[in-house]
Amino acid sequence: MKFVRTLLSVLLLSAAAFAQTPAPIPAPAPAPATAASITNLYGAGISFNNAGTPSLAGTALYAHALSDGSGTYAFTVVDALPTSYKPFTVTTNISAGVAQKLFTLKNIPIFVPTSAGISFNGTNTGWAWSTGALAPIKVKGNYYLMPSVRVVKSSVSNGTGYQLIPGILFGWGN
Repeated sequence: MKFVRTLLSVLLLSAAAFAQTPAPIPAPAPAPATAASITNLYGAGISFNNAGTPSLAGTALYAHALSDGSGTYAFTVVDALPTSYKPFTVTTNISAGVAQKLFTLKNIPIFVPTSAGISFNGTNTGWAWSTGALAPIKVKGNYYLMPSVRVVKSSVSNGTGYQLIPGILFGWGN
């Protein structure tokens, strides 16, 4: 009988503990937007193509974050690389790839974009790939300045081989 009374006393006292509602955990304050926390990034700009004539080239890209906070982006890039002046020919590379944030240098994330895709100039069609480094620097609001250095290789680049292309992109991200 003593055991039953003790068991009932423990059950009655523990019922009060089960009736408690835990206090809600406050949501953390949202972090300020940085270049690494952008979901979508659009950019276009100019670059220097030392293997082409004229040396001025154009680049455009779109990047989308694959998961929150990992620093991994899927992206598409289009390069318009003049190959010769007379006759004027342009090698166009359209590639898709992945960019990964490697490290941050004084609040500026450094990404390594690597892509592969198609390349064409005139009637020639082939493959292209590129890699390098890109640093999105927040200018104001959602606007970014993105210096980059890339190495591009195309199978239809008229023998220009590996092309080192330093450039600057102007972008917008949200």
